[in-house]
Amino acid sequence: MNIIKSTSPVRLIAFFLIAVMLVCTFGFSVDGWTLAAKQNKPSTAPAVNHQNPTTSEDADSPTEPSPPEQEPEIYIPEHVNWLTGVETTEELASKRPIAVVMGGESATYSVSYSDILSEFPIEDGSTRLLAFFTDTSNLAKIGTIMPGRNYITNLSSYFDATTVCYGYDDVIDYSALKQEKSIFDLTENSGYHYSEYSQYQYTNSDLITAGIKNIGITTQKSDTTLPYSFNDFGNDDVKGDTVAESVQIAFSSSSVTKLQYSAEDGMYTYAKDGSDYKDLLNGYRLKFKNCLVLFADSVTYENSSGSQMVLDTLGFGMGYYFTGGSVCNITWRASDDGVMTIFDSTGKTLTVNRGQTYIAFAKSSRIQNVTFQ
Repeated sequence: MNIIKSTSPVRLIAFFLIAVMLVCTFGFSVDGWTLAAKQNKPSTAPAVNHQNPTTSEDADSPTEPSPPEQEPEIYIPEHVNWLTGVETTEELASKRPIAVVMGGESATYSVSYSDILSEFPIEDGSTRLLAFFTDTSNLAKIGTIMPGRNYITNLSSYFDATTVCYGYDDVIDYSALKQEKSIFDLTENSGYHYSEYSQYQYTNSDLITAGIKNIGITTQKSDTTLPYSFNDFGNDDVKGDTVAESVQIAFSSSSVTKLQYSAEDGMYTYAKDGSDYKDLLNGYRLKFKNCLVLFADSVTYENSSGSQMVLDTLGFGMGYYFTGGSVCNITWRASDDGVMTIFDSTGKTLTVNRGQTYIAFAKSSRIQNVTFQ
């Protein structure tokens, strides 16, 4: 029997091949375990947003602070309407307004264009209107024009307005402001008005412009101070302390004015004696941003012509300011130097919202006849 020695070259080659196979098999197994471990181990690397990939340096770099939000720029017009506080032209901003005495229950034209509309009681239970205009250029018919009275035209002085009236039916010697140079009485200046149905008196823009110029009334606004101040541009609207979405002013049992607030446009709509009140010139309803009710003492005099009521609009009293569906208490004071001031509940000059304003003077004895809810 032949015995092969362990040192035989064939045997050595066989051992070498077996060793290589074992090493390769073990190595592949180890690599597989390592790969599996790496796949199951949680990653500590930062996540990458594939829609907006960043490098590791980007992830570690500090974030740029956002710029501070800028306040919106508040637009402040160069010229504003003296009576409403809203933007207007340079010409109208320096123009003196006119105030036309009109009938409260008669056929009225152009009242919807008024910047301020004021209402006063008279002794027969009806009312008269005093409509203030800064711009009359588009008014083809104005009226019905009624006689003036001192307690009505006093208000014209407080707003530096020229009064237009058809005569004066004041038969009582009542202390009033000196207004000789600011009253355009159509009964003394013929040719600047016309009649309809023999009893109604009307005028228009052209006639008023020509008449005021011809009799020498100044058309430039003075430095008179308004009875109140306007809310600053950019501020939220002024609001009162109590809800008041409707206001009813019973000047008498036969003359009742109602103002109804609408949140949709932020305005109070004017109605008279239970019916819609419309401007006969254009069919528009009368709307106001602000409504002021001022109470004044009154006296009724008897004379050969009958009786006549006088309101003390050259004095002081209490009142209400309605705006934005709310109300607050106010007081007012007027002096014989032509200055009127309206105060809020803290004693400061009242701040009102910009826009058209309604002012009612009511008798102090009828304070309970002004209701709101």
